[in-house]
Amino acid sequence: MGGEASIRGLDVRVPMRLGTDGVDGLLERMRGSAFQGRRLGEAFDIWKRMIDGDCLIAVGLAGSMASAGMDPLVAWLVERGYVDVVVSTSANATEDVLEQRGVPFYQVDPDHVDDEDLWKRRLYRFYDHVVSAEAYDDMEYFLAGFFEHLAATWSGSTIPGVRFMHELGRWLDAQGLGGTIAATCFRHGVPLFVPAAPDGPLSESYRVARERGPVVDFFKDYEIALAIMNRFMTPGPGTAAIFFGGGVPKDFIQITATSVQAIRGHADACPHVAAIQITTDNTVFGGLGGAGVSTECISWGKESPAGLNVMVFADLTIALPLLCQGLLEHYGPTYVRPARRTIAAELRARLDG
Repeated sequence: MGGEASIRGLDVRVPMRLGTDGVDGLLERMRGSAFQGRRLGEAFDIWKRMIDGDCLIAVGLAGSMASAGMDPLVAWLVERGYVDVVVSTSANATEDVLEQRGVPFYQVDPDHVDDEDLWKRRLYRFYDHVVSAEAYDDMEYFLAGFFEHLAATWSGSTIPGVRFMHELGRWLDAQGLGGTIAATCFRHGVPLFVPAAPDGPLSESYRVARERGPVVDFFKDYEIALAIMNRFMTPGPGTAAIFFGGGVPKDFIQITATSVQAIRGHADACPHVAAIQITTDNTVFGGLGGAGVSTECISWGKESPAGLNVMVFADLTIALPLLCQGLLEHYGPTYVRPARRTIAAELRARLDG
């Protein structure tokens, strides 16, 4: 019994070993291990399959990624065409402006920090790092300049949220802040949806702006998102989802599948053909953030029971750098996804429309 090399229908777990073939090879070996190391290796394999195919790849950004310094990795993914649509929290779509403007973050010991003292010293805390309150507030005043710019340049009384973020990216790029996620999305024609934009720095920027410009139409946003998904969801090339954390970005991407089904007017589900989620949320407390991408969402038709779906329960600040380094080593530093040009042309037409 102990000598059987395999059992029908099951893969043999491979003992972990060291190698000299970089992070790319490490992730491949981790796929044969167990627990979350195995899941991370599976996520790497699935992401490569997405990149090698022609499906549309949507990514959701939740958690405090920008303040933790993860934003350059997201911008790099956009540049390479490894993601085609970005759905973000307001903080992740704006707080990267801080470091782009030269504002430093400082590390603290979260177990021994005195938050009352931080308040007195005018420092805002993000778990184990802090930033100057003055610099953060100044960033919000800086972004107020965009509202004033938009008021002077946008002729309509309303603007879709995704177009609002496109114009913000254009403005940031012109301000010399081309490394921000919004500016990178603008340059590459990647739609940046921020469905909960008032929940973050933009609200304060709006409040202090002298001229506030057009009303942002978030319901028009969803209409545009559905047009994009309807074009690509099966029987089209298909859509895939990558969730960094959960929250509103995850729900926004997933719920498009149920709405596209309703638009098409038939009983067949229109699920994403593949999904990766990296999170530390726990499914047993009922929140969507920890709901598995191969479990309850299938009952809604959001993901496919036959899809390439994997949940990685890990800290994004560990998992995302490893995955990006693995992609860099696997494809090389100058590689751009071949399907990117075709997809970008389609998306740009819908964004302009």
